[in-house]
Amino acid sequence: MTRRKLCVLCVLGGLVAAGAWVRLGPLPDDLLAPERRTSTEIVDRGGHPLYEALSADGTRSRALHADDLPPALVAATLAAEDRRFYSHPGVDPLALVRAVWHNLRAGRLVEGGSTLTQQAVKQLIARPRTARGKMREVLLALRLEHRLSKAEVLALYLNVAPYGNQIVGAEAASRAYFGVSVHDLTHAQAAFLAGLPQRPSAFNPWRGGAAAFKRQQQVLDRMAAQGRLTPEELAAARAERLRLVRDARAFLAPHFVERVRSQAPAGARRIETTLDADLQRRVRGILEMHRPRLLAHGAHNVAVAVLDNASATWLAWEGSGDYLDADHGGAIDGVVSPRQPGSALKPFTYALAFERDFTPATVLPDLPAHFETAREGVLYGPRNYDGIFRGPLRARMALAGSENVPAVWLLAQVGVPDLLRLLRRGGFTTLDKTADHYGFALTMGDAEVRLHDVVAAYAALARGGSYRPPRTIRSMISADGRVSAPEEGAAERLVSPESAFWVADVLSDPEARAYVFGRGGSLDLPFPVAVKTGTSQAYHDNWTVGFTKDVTVGVWVGNFDRTPLQSASGVVGAAPVFHDVMLAAQQAVAGRLPIGVVDTLPAAPASLESTQVCRLSGLRATRACPAVGPEWLRAGRLPATCTWHRDDGGRTLVAWPSRYRAWAKAQGLLDEVAAAPATAHAPRPAPRAALRIVSPPPGATYLRDPTLRAEFQTLPLRAEASTPPLTWEVNGRTVGTTSPERALPWTLVAGAHVIRVTDGRGRQAEASILVK
Repeated sequence: MTRRKLCVLCVLGGLVAAGAWVRLGPLPDDLLAPERRTSTEIVDRGGHPLYEALSADGTRSRALHADDLPPALVAATLAAEDRRFYSHPGVDPLALVRAVWHNLRAGRLVEGGSTLTQQAVKQLIARPRTARGKMREVLLALRLEHRLSKAEVLALYLNVAPYGNQIVGAEAASRAYFGVSVHDLTHAQAAFLAGLPQRPSAFNPWRGGAAAFKRQQQVLDRMAAQGRLTPEELAAARAERLRLVRDARAFLAPHFVERVRSQAPAGARRIETTLDADLQRRVRGILEMHRPRLLAHGAHNVAVAVLDNASATWLAWEGSGDYLDADHGGAIDGVVSPRQPGSALKPFTYALAFERDFTPATVLPDLPAHFETAREGVLYGPRNYDGIFRGPLRARMALAGSENVPAVWLLAQVGVPDLLRLLRRGGFTTLDKTADHYGFALTMGDAEVRLHDVVAAYAALARGGSYRPPRTIRSMISADGRVSAPEEGAAERLVSPESAFWVADVLSDPEARAYVFGRGGSLDLPFPVAVKTGTSQAYHDNWTVGFTKDVTVGVWVGNFDRTPLQSASGVVGAAPVFHDVMLAAQQAVAGRLPIGVVDTLPAAPASLESTQVCRLSGLRATRACPAVGPEWLRAGRLPATCTWHRDDGGRTLVAWPSRYRAWAKAQGLLDEVAAAPATAHAPRPAPRAALRIVSPPPGATYLRDPTLRAEFQTLPLRAEASTPPLTWEVNGRTVGTTSPERALPWTLVAGAHVIRVTDGRGRQAEASILVK
């Protein structure tokens, strides 16, 4: 008997004796259910990988099945690790003898002699590096081979083998290093992967790769020597230049992936999200294109969210513009970070008013005004962005032009508490204070909200007033293969279809907003889009949000550290980004750009009819009205005919209502002939005082905003007088001179002040105020 045969018999005898020495019990669960260690793969709505979250043991892994093993990788793996795999029972005595002999001759451990089965056991079962531990590994390998088929054992090994960089399993390694499935590997790629498990750290492909490529050549030689490659295949494999890829999927939508992981239950093997990876790439490309322009305005962060209206699912989600920009908080998710939205909340004030007796044709007063707040003696005096008061303004013009004063007046009519309730029902999760806390500034966007809440609420308007909670996940596959889908949130009626349509129709009217925003800018697209901008105080944030019937897009531009932007309003900062993202999103959902198509917005409800109204009074137009236009109004509830205009022998005269007469006179528009005559039943107005301060009202208290620059915190000084000029003093110091028709802006200064005005005849009037 030869020495080698004697060694083999000794090894086999030792294995039999070990069975009496080692108490094994049943096979551990991990050997029979290694899928429990499978990591969580996150894909987009089309199945394209977005990210692979580490499994419970800190690795990335995907399962292969015994009936679908890739031939090229099987051949390479057997050549590299276990050429007698199909002839041994789980332990290769010849390999063990050879390993012992080589180790004894070298005087150190130079060869292991483990089969693929043993290596699979070693990966799945924690064991001490002792003789007892080795015996347990050997016996478990024998029992595993008895329990499983060879194909199942091979699949088990390929699923648990380490390939470096926290990657476990051949499928995950193939996608990470080559960007393809194991079924698409070439012989050269398969040999490269098969060589890695022997020494994953030393053969790390992302650290130079020289050792890994040398190992690959050795595997190719073994494959040829064992008849697993023909000479032609070997030559082709040696000549192939491998191109390694970095797995950059985690950086396509990192903020979105983090949100999905926070919402998904533990143990999911695969999560199919709602994201559209192609659209997400286009959004990222758009942001890169706009980056130089945004940086010129001092904006380092930008967030974009795109929602599919029909399914209430997120299609694109970019949180900062650059996740890796640590200097500017790139890891912060701007889609969910609370910020002040500016005028982006105004449409909901109008939607609430439209639920009452207001319509887009209702005339609102754009006049200097002060509104009592919940704090005793404190008045709220809004001003428009450009400081101009435009007198009578139809609600269509006021909303489209984003005028502040009419919006606050309208909120005073419908009530701050009712608006707050509407916003909360519409999904605004950050509005947790009382109505008194927010006050009239709620419609101006002084309260902080999240971009994804704003987008979801706008989408409700696109659906005709129906709010639906957005979803990020379409389906999930658990570790045991069960498929599930999150329950869709119940739809809730936020406003009526008529109110939702009116808001959408106004926000998509380029003519109505032209007097403020002009024409041909970023808010004008080649198809109708309802869009609204917003700029927070002192230019800290600017927004643009809008929708078609298919998609809703929201864009925020600013800085996470709240550094002010440099003269960048929503129409300048966020609107150009919105314009390009809306084009991409509409094309992604509809399959094409609807250029020239006019039905990209919801249709008018049957309860509304188009009527010609006077563009000044908002009443039904007559022949005397010089400017008329169509307006959607409730059928059967049309307004009266216009009484503001009358024809006076070929001349059109305006009978200004009393509320607007002072404004009209200041603008040079008042025609005394056209003044509405007093009727026998109407009381005659009281004689006007010779000199009276109308702004500020006596005893008023004003609160300065510490976040707003001084030039934006002014108080209009105005008086009723008949004798110009008017000289204004504050605490005995002259601050300016005006005519009775004009207001003098005075910058607010903290403290108690006595405002005095003197007219051309030397008469005086005073008003005391407090500025905090």
